Amino acid sequence: MKITFYGVRGSIPTPGKDTSRYGGNTPCIVIESQSGQKLILDAGTGLRVAAQEFMEDRTPIHMLLSHHHWDHIQGFPFFDPIYEKDRQITIYPGDTTDGHDTAILEQMSKSYFPVKFHQLPATITIKKANFLSGVEIGEFYISAIKMNHPDGGAAYKIQCDDKTLVYATDNELRPPESHHSHNFDEWVRFCDRADLLIHDAQYIDAEMGHKLGWGHSSISDTLNLAELAGVKLLCLFSHDPKRTDEQLDDLTAKLLVEKPPFGFFFAKEERSINL
Repeated sequence: MKITFYGVRGSIPTPGKDTSRYGGNTPCIVIESQSGQKLILDAGTGLRVAAQEFMEDRTPIHMLLSHHHWDHIQGFPFFDPIYEKDRQITIYPGDTTDGHDTAILEQMSKSYFPVKFHQLPATITIKKANFLSGVEIGEFYISAIKMNHPDGGAAYKIQCDDKTLVYATDNELRPPESHHSHNFDEWVRFCDRADLLIHDAQYIDAEMGHKLGWGHSSISDTLNLAELAGVKLLCLFSHDPKRTDEQLDDLTAKLLVEKPPFGFFFAKEERSINL
């Protein structure tokens, strides 16, 4: 299973010299099986760049959304395949509390965008699936649990090629009770022995006091989850908009000194890894 990162930044795009190495696009990842089947995770601004993978590959496109906050859907109007006739695109909406399954299309309506979603030549299907019970999409077997995040959403466990990936962006591991879907122990069980855990790590400890209930985790809580779950490799994801490349380098150096009992890296745009 190959994983390519096209957007790794949380909340809002952050172009500029201070974010150029790790990247400023909002969340989007492409997973590819050994046989070449692909699955898109989230449709942030990184989706515009990810389109390059699908221009010659004419097979149906499957897009899995964690939730529908703006930073996770805002790349969709700039995804080139939606403007191509005869393209088949299936979108699996996030398991949000308000059930807003068509949010990704509605951003292309009224005065929000010049091209309206009903004008798109591609065949686009919004497909609700019960990921809580497990669903097969081609070679990918996908299960989910609800995220601890305002308005809800889902974290996904994706199994393919005898490997397990957990994708839990925008998840607060120790939230206030009012934002609680699953406790820390339940997250440990969900992530148990994953080959790769991609998890929200937007804040440092000193910032969490002002961010409780915002639906994001501290780096230290994410490291603790990875250790207790026995994951093989941790990707720290959804970088704070204010976090610079230099700061991420410093955090990496600090963690290397601490020597966690698993591999780790801070997500970086256009980096690919093979499990």
